[in-house]
Amino acid sequence: MVNRCTGSIFVITLAVTSMSLVTEGGAVELDSAAVVYTTPEQFKWRDPTDQAPTNQTILYGNPSKPGLYIYINRFKPGRFGNPHYHPNDRFITVIEGAAWRGTGSVLEPDHAARVPRGTFMIDHAMKVHWDGTKDESAAYLIAGIGPATQIDARASGPWTGGDPSAATIVLPEQIPWRDHGGFRVANLAGDPDKRGLFVQMLMLLKGAGFSRPHVHPVPLYSFVLSGTWWVGTGNKFDPANLTVPMKPGTFLTHFGNRVHWDGAKDEDTTLLIVGEGPVTTALVDEAP
Repeated sequence: MVNRCTGSIFVITLAVTSMSLVTEGGAVELDSAAVVYTTPEQFKWRDPTDQAPTNQTILYGNPSKPGLYIYINRFKPGRFGNPHYHPNDRFITVIEGAAWRGTGSVLEPDHAARVPRGTFMIDHAMKVHWDGTKDESAAYLIAGIGPATQIDARASGPWTGGDPSAATIVLPEQIPWRDHGGFRVANLAGDPDKRGLFVQMLMLLKGAGFSRPHVHPVPLYSFVLSGTWWVGTGNKFDPANLTVPMKPGTFLTHFGNRVHWDGAKDEDTTLLIVGEGPVTTALVDEAP
């Protein structure tokens, strides 16, 4: 029997992959049909030597084709790309270091805005923008609906100003957090209760407890931004012995209609959640 609920309070409790891992309670075996996950050490980079000024790893989908995609771009210090635009909106989170962002068809780094780790941005469709790095490296996690074609739009001449409508920038101190007792939610793009792509941040507060076993009907995709996320699967609820730690930088694909539950233990944990709504939640009967 299930108890169906809606709303963001349940949207972002997720599942995890099956494999035998060791926690303080011993070996844990999780449901491999519920989710797959990849640690940062397992990412497959376009340049395995990491010598290129820009490197990329695709986490989900194919940016060159229709449909949802998620990937990471990593930038060396001292590189800027030319002004360009995309046919669809792109949703970007700075996950490492700090980059610099500008708009308009003339590249002028002196007029760029610094966007540090934790910044969320939107590249608006058909609007010209550019970015790069100065003395720091940086990495973006980028999500959107493909194809994510990049069209060059550079122009010569003096910089005459940018286009405020081309990009949205939400700095870390501007993230619109809402308190929900044991966790905090920030809706960054879209609405998980409606059709279409949404992006959220979720902060699980240490010591606040765990969600109860439940399912969602649609896949969800998550990236651990900070802290350790503890995840369990199945309807046996036992956070002390049946959870697996997900460290920062881990990416998870959560399949629909699979039982899972999760929480934070001794530290606050922040997740980035991407999915296509509407998302509902069904609580399940728990095993004794």
